[in-house]
Amino acid sequence: MRAGTVAALTALPLLAAGSAFADNFQGEDAGPRLSVLATIGIFVGIPVALFLLITFLVMLPSWVKGDSNRTEIGWDAKTAAKTEGTAPAEDAADGQAKAGAASSGTGGASGSW
Repeated sequence: MRAGTVAALTALPLLAAGSAFADNFQGEDAGPRLSVLATIGIFVGIPVALFLLITFLVMLPSWVKGDSNRTEIGWDAKTAAKTEGTAPAEDAADGQAKAGAASSGTGGASGSW
């Protein structure tokens, strides 16, 4: 049943496009051909331009608002670390070792809450 459905759904687009494969198609005139430059402009230039536009629109709010982690506005990694009680360059393994020492040895996702 499933194989027949897959085969029918695979063949359906080919049946719908059958007139496009006809040798003596009596439809409308195809019109003039596109130049190489026009083809590249349509299939490469427009997608690249859209990508750049979307990227610009996504990044625009952060450019307007500015960086909240600048030292000019009083944020400093060393000051923040002293406030939190940790060193700014604390190694992840040291942090895991400290967390493991405080646990009851269960480890992983089976820790108690």
